[in-house]
Amino acid sequence: MDNDIKTDRPSEKPIGRFKKFRASICKHCPACNRARENPESLTGRILHHRFHSAHCPVWKAYEEVYGENRK
Repeated sequence: MDNDIKTDRPSEKPIGRFKKFRASICKHCPACNRARENPESLTGRILHHRFHSAHCPVWKAYEEVYGENRK
């Protein structure tokens, strides 16, 4: 029989430890949490701006690990 490990997302690569560490920094950051809770606030607009969300390595890691696109 087939001994390969089955996952829900076979086409995605597993998430590495370093990426999980960066995501945990963002998860526990007070500014990031405030921005996620209140995206229309000044902090939320700054952190959700495409320049920040495209270039911040911890924000990107958080989205990949905990983001709503993950199942």
